[in-house]
Amino acid sequence: MRIGGMQKTSLIDYPGCLAAVLFTIGCRYDCFYCHNRSLIPAEGSQKTPQLSEERVLEYLRYRSMVLEGVVISGGEPTQQGDLIEFLGRVKQLGYSVKLDTNGSHPDMLSGLIASKLIDYAALDVKAPWERYQEICGSAADAAAVQESLGVLGRSDISWEVRTTICPTLEEEDMKQIALQIQRVPLWRWNFYRRPVDYKESDALRVDGPVLSLRRQQELAVTLHGVTDD
Repeated sequence: MRIGGMQKTSLIDYPGCLAAVLFTIGCRYDCFYCHNRSLIPAEGSQKTPQLSEERVLEYLRYRSMVLEGVVISGGEPTQQGDLIEFLGRVKQLGYSVKLDTNGSHPDMLSGLIASKLIDYAALDVKAPWERYQEICGSAADAAAVQESLGVLGRSDISWEVRTTICPTLEEEDMKQIALQIQRVPLWRWNFYRRPVDYKESDALRVDGPVLSLRRQQELAVTLHGVTDD
């Protein structure tokens, strides 16, 4: 496992669980508003030294009487070839596991669920399907995200969909996403935070206008009933 960072304790990343958060290295996407840009290259960067898998597991073993869950985030965890093996070792320590994923590897997601290695999943739906490459980069595949949405819909684990209200996403885009995902257990809207590290070519988008909180609240009322709260 290529692990580029760890948050030792979190109260907000795993609903109902005191958890540690692990950040994997590597992501096919190149979202202009990414907050973990140093984790995008598969080899990481000088800013992101790789953590020893054994050292991480040693910490989790030591904290197993205090922590309840482990969140595996990124980067994109499902492109790690040894993710199943690693999470098997985490589960042996007695942890509940939450996966944060962009949905780019539905086969891996399906395998994790079938092997009972994850208990909760958060799937990012970042844009209307037709705008995926515009917002997430040329390697983004909306069809894979749709397949991952179906995998979760047929599963028996807890899950949610997440969308960051980033610049360039308009009200019509949110309405379109609502129609795409239909009824889901939870659709979580994340507030936009300007990234510290971004590509110069994305400067205009990074500083672009964002739907106001008031308008987001009004829009949520409008969309109520299209998806479950």
